[in-house]
Amino acid sequence: MKCGMVGWEFPPFRAGGLGVHCLELTRGLLSRGVTIDFYMPKTADRIKSPGEKMRILQVPVLKDVGIYEREKINLKDFFDAVHYYNLRTVDLFSEESEDIDLIHCHDWITVKAGIELKRRSGKPLIFTVHSTEYDRSANFFPMKWVIKIEEEGMENADLIIAVSHRTKKLIHDRYEIPDDKIKVVENGVDFGKFWWHRKRNYSQKNCKVLFLGRVTRQKGPDFFVRVAKRIVEMGTQGCDFLVCGAGEMIEGCKSLAGELGIADRIKFTGEVSEEELISAYYNTDIYLLPALSEPFGITVIEAMATGLPTIISKDTGVGESLKHCLECDYWDIDEMADYIITLLNHRILRETMGRNGAREVMRFTWGRTCDETLRVYQEALS
Repeated sequence: MKCGMVGWEFPPFRAGGLGVHCLELTRGLLSRGVTIDFYMPKTADRIKSPGEKMRILQVPVLKDVGIYEREKINLKDFFDAVHYYNLRTVDLFSEESEDIDLIHCHDWITVKAGIELKRRSGKPLIFTVHSTEYDRSANFFPMKWVIKIEEEGMENADLIIAVSHRTKKLIHDRYEIPDDKIKVVENGVDFGKFWWHRKRNYSQKNCKVLFLGRVTRQKGPDFFVRVAKRIVEMGTQGCDFLVCGAGEMIEGCKSLAGELGIADRIKFTGEVSEEELISAYYNTDIYLLPALSEPFGITVIEAMATGLPTIISKDTGVGESLKHCLECDYWDIDEMADYIITLLNHRILRETMGRNGAREVMRFTWGRTCDETLRVYQEALS
């Protein structure tokens, strides 16, 4: 089987979980005998392929547009770059991938190319929805033209992969796509990097609470800052807060921390490397994600894999498959603060949640993700 895959991110160039997914998925599919042509935006560097049977073809994009620095560029320039990338992908694909069996696109940013390639080749189109515009905007003025592209992609795809049942329901309800066309395939964890075999000290008196992810409205970083304020108001000593990640809300969250008088209790690291990301999990004590709309949440299972007690919002997709984490409404500052205080005051609870959570997420393997994706491919081809 040969797959023509179109993605916007591939490590080391990534903005979030999509890049991680593409690397792990392609690596696993290669080991299962699938040959892959992977199309991504052209970068200054040569990208290393994870296997001999995978070609990475870099597609030219508009000059002087920092496609992996979305927060630093004009959105019009970014969307123009996306449009140009889809056009050029179709041209390059037609030249390079005549022998493919199916087309696989990731998110709205590539699906225009997928639709046209399906029309020209007659090959099946798989469309993975990692996030919808409703998620990315946190339902706050979603861009209708992006929704239209997503809708067009879902209608033209032979099968749709959703990263959670929550996302499947959203696709069915908002885009009116039949349930039997949507297949749920969850993400996984690289247990070689994230694993609780490193000794975690659950007995320390001080506590550090972690937010890790893109600092955007979707992830709820401003609610994280307000939870920190509530903890400080409760007179809790020895509890500090760490925000790891970049995004358009970073400066606003820093300002909010200053206005609330807790700038000395909360640290903003900005973008983190892979080494810094791993260190953040192992050198903090509680993970909190107050997301307004999170389709899955790879960072949640990464955190739990390291034995980190975890609190998530009820709007986090992976929560539907977890028992050993705490859930609350993203807006409920008091409940999140109560959870943190309770964990801080009870070492046994911290350790029990951490150890049980680490065991629970062992089933979220990238191998399972690849096997289930391959079954979707086979169904589309049949």
